[in-house]
Parts: sequence; C-alpha cells; structure tokens
Amino acid sequence: MLKGDYFLRQVLLSGVSSSGTIARARSIAGTATFDGNGNYTFSGQMADTQVAQPQTYSVSGQYQLAPNGFFQIQNLIDTNDIDFGGVGAVGPSAIVASATEGSYHDVLVAIPAGTGVSNSTLQGSFVAGFIDFSGGSSSKVRDGYFSMSSNGQGNLGNLSINGSAADQGSLPTTQTASNVTYALSGTGSGTINFGSSASLISGVKNLYISSDGNLLLGGTPGGFDLVVGMKAVTPPASNATFVGTYYLAALEEDASNLSQGQAAIDSFNGSTNANGQGTSISHFRFDQVGQGVYDYTADDTFSFGRDGTQQKDFFQDILGVNGQAILMVGRQDEYSLTVGFQTPAFSGQGVFLNPIGIVNSANFAPITNSVAPGEFVTLFVSNPSSVTLQAQSLPLQTNLGGVQVMVNGRAAPIYFVSPTQISLIVPYATTESFATFRVSSNGTLSNQVTVYTTPTAPGVYTLTQNGVGNAAALHADYSLVTQDNPAKVGETLQLFVTGLGAVTPAVADGTAAPSSSLSVVNADVAVFVDSQQAQVTFKGLAPGFVALYQVNFVVPAGVSSGQVYVDVSTPDAYTSEAKLYVQ
Repeated sequence: MLKGDYFLRQVLLSGVSSSGTIARARSIAGTATFDGNGNYTFSGQMADTQVAQPQTYSVSGQYQLAPNGFFQIQNLIDTNDIDFGGVGAVGPSAIVASATEGSYHDVLVAIPAGTGVSNSTLQGSFVAGFIDFSGGSSSKVRDGYFSMSSNGQGNLGNLSINGSAADQGSLPTTQTASNVTYALSGTGSGTINFGSSASLISGVKNLYISSDGNLLLGGTPGGFDLVVGMKAVTPPASNATFVGTYYLAALEEDASNLSQGQAAIDSFNGSTNANGQGTSISHFRFDQVGQGVYDYTADDTFSFGRDGTQQKDFFQDILGVNGQAILMVGRQDEYSLTVGFQTPAFSGQGVFLNPIGIVNSANFAPITNSVAPGEFVTLFVSNPSSVTLQAQSLPLQTNLGGVQVMVNGRAAPIYFVSPTQISLIVPYATTESFATFRVSSNGTLSNQVTVYTTPTAPGVYTLTQNGVGNAAALHADYSLVTQDNPAKVGETLQLFVTGLGAVTPAVADGTAAPSSSLSVVNADVAVFVDSQQAQVTFKGLAPGFVALYQVNFVVPAGVSSGQVYVDVSTPDAYTSEAKLYVQ
C-alpha cells in the first residue's frame, strides 16, 4: 500500500527542559523511497543546531502500514526511536506522524512525489500554514497561515501572511511578502522565495509538490520550520465539507508564560471523527514535557465559512482539497501546526469489519484511541447478522445469534448485534500492546483489525449515547442530573464510565459485578468539573451490571453555574466530552 518516492520534511526537538529550553533542534528534507515491503531509504539534507551548515544526509530503516492506515516508521533522524501516525487518502496518499513514545518532540509529513513537474503544475488557489522554531529556540518560535494563487508561471505576487512571533510579543501580526516567486524542477522539487521581510516568514525555502498537485511541503534548508500547503476548497464550503476520519500530527508550544522564562512544548499524533454537522470527536496521543505520554479525547465544534476557514479561540482552522485535508494553526501565544489527512472510504465483501470502525462505546473516540481490558467497545461491521439481537440474560455469552468476536484469539462477551454493528466487552486478559479483532458470523470470518491498547481508556456515557452532551450522571436519589434537576456544589454524584481497566476483586468476563464485595478499579481515577478537581469517593464496577464502571464524586467549590465539562483522568488517559448542569 506504500511504495515509491515521497517528499518528506521532519522537524525534531530534543533535550527539551521543563522550562521549554531546547538543547538541540534538527530537521531533514528530501526524498524517502518506500519499497512496499517495509523498508525505506532517505536522501536529502539535515540541519542541526550543533552543526554550522546543513549537511547531506541519508538513512535507511523500516516501516509498517496497517490496512486501516496506522503507520509506524523508524525515526529518520534517530532510528532507535519510532514515529507513529497515519496515512490518509490525499495525493493519493500522504503521511503524518510523530514520535510520541520517545524523548523527542517532532512532526513528520510526507507527500507522494511526481515526475514531469514544472512551474505550470502549480496552478490555482492554495492555503498554507507553518511553524518555525527559528534558530532552534523556543523563545523565537513563530507560526502563521496565508493564501496564494498561481498561474503556473513562477509568480505568486504579494502574499498577506497572518501569524505571530514569540520574540515580537506574540501579538497578532500581518506581514506582506512582496513579489513571492517559485521554481519547480521536473521531479516536483524546487524553491519558493518569500523575500527579505522577516517578521513572520522570509527567505528561500525548499518547495515540494505532490504528484497530483494538491499538496505542498517546504522548509528552510538550514532551519527548523515546516510549511504545509494544500489546494483551497472550491466555494461554497460548509460544515458538511469536514466529514469523515482524519489522521493527525502536530508540533506545538504554549508561550503564554514565556516572559517568566517558561514554555510548554508538546507533540501528538491521533485522529478525529467529524460528523459533517459541525461537531468532531478527537483523540490525541500527547507527549508533553513534564507530563509524560497519555491519550486525550475531546469533542469540538466548528462553523466553517464559505472559504473553508474558521477562527476559534486560539486557532485558525483551514480546510483544503475539498475537505480531504485540514490545517490547524495556533494564534497569538499558542504556537501550533496540526496537519490532518482524511482516510479513504473502506469497503469489503461478506462479513467486513471497518478498519477504522472500532470505537469506545461511551465516547466514540476514534480509531487511534487505545482500548482497555474490560472496556465496552462498538464495532462497525457489514453483514454480521441479518437481524438485531440483544443479550437477554447474564452472564453475557460469547456467541449471540451465531456471531462471535475474537480479541487476540480470546472470545469476547457480546451484548448486541445488528446488520451493521456489534457491542462487546474486551476480555480482561487483553494485556498485550495491541488488540486484534476478528468477527465470525456462523463460521464466516471477517478481516482482522488491530488497534492499540493501554491499561485504561476512559469514556463517559452520555444521554445522547454518542459521548457528547449531558453525562449519564445520577443524584444520590438516583434521579438524572439535567438542566431542570442540576447538580449542586457539595453533593455526591454517580458518573458512569467504561474503560477503567482491571479491578479487585477480579470479575470474570461477561458476569455481573458483585454487590457483597465491591470490585474497585486498580488505577488512580480523578474527576474534574469545570477544570476543578473533585473528591472521588468510589471508583469501581456498578453492582449488578456488566463492565459498567461507576465513579462517585463530590461536586467541588468554584464551579461555574450552567453547563460545564465533567472530565475523567487516569494515568493513561484524559477524556473531556461529557457535560453536567450545575446550579
């Protein structure tokens, strides 16, 4: 699925201190060749803050690509590390990745290279975003975004560039880059010249164009910046343009405390599910200095204009390639470049498990989010059953209407099956690093889909049953917390969750939790209401129910009145999607 030449740009920061000081910055730009058998070679240039001038650089290593687009590659700058990401169906396939499990903070973007490319290939309207750790310094970080039009003759005219720079006070800045030009060779590589104005972006940068002309990639040969461009959407765009699953990767810096000598640098990979109606549910595998690595799931809302852009809080969101790609660029002192590429539409014959269709049953976190032992998950499947069935008794069985699901070879208890979906419980013995799911329908086997695992992967149940909106929370009298029956500061609420992992005493798969000796969650569990930490008085399985976790907590002081977020945190993950009404 991945074979041929790709233009690649990677920016990597290492030795980042707790205050945000960067010990070493490196970047590479050039061509990676994938052989279709898991091996790659790279040839290009490397810039390094420990070396005066850019140097010729080549390396070889290995990569893996799963059928659902999960991507792993030996880090091209340090092959002892691994970059994780995804391959989207843009250009016709483009790569985003980040080495979140190691000690580095980086982002890698690769686009398919073409042949027979010239200046005339770059035609039409494009949008672009960038982040630049100028000089390899967190105190000189800058980012921005701009639009440009090309008639294919090497001239881009005057560009209006919006962004900010940390060494200029992180104030909103508009730079006019006059008479911007470009030159492309037959291989699709070349240069772009932004001129000498230096407030946001300047000088000559490498420029690469994808084989289909939809994506651009660039950076300064001796610098530590990443520029990503994409064909602008054809108006009118709307929220419906942002739909489907997108693989994401990002490099970021929070410079809000830079005047006190503090900067917070992070990177992440992940995915987002956008419903085409202005709402998305995202998962990020965050690597933030001082906080370790964890999974973060959250909802977001969008209101895209006709041009495919929206400005919200501290971000500028930009759609491109008619919704197949998205850029999210930080504003003011939130420096960020997030790159997202849409996954292809998957289909198959017979009993077909959607390769991106395994989600947490409570919060519907997308495919890159890990699953945990004892978690209720939902599989989106074609043709597992001709009828809709729900288990009528306990313990749950591993065969419901002829449908079975194996997870790493273990039969999973099944709660629900229909012609399009299955709800099941991940066996508690699933402690491997990966979980491979396979459906059997009266002996007919589906394809296999493998996802990541962690000891916990919390998701909060909501009344909307899709992870967004009012939490499924109860007062002490077991009445629902609603707008008409809000929570009050100081009272104890019951919150219902899945994905909290192992419990003591242990409970057999598919059996109801005991009431005589409560099964308590082994992991630490914290609850935050409106960002205020609450006192947790119980964390365990709800007595009499199967794989339903209950967290009792006291509504803390300092909470705003109205609808506020109720978040759940474990050592592995943080989820922020459900809400509570508080009086």
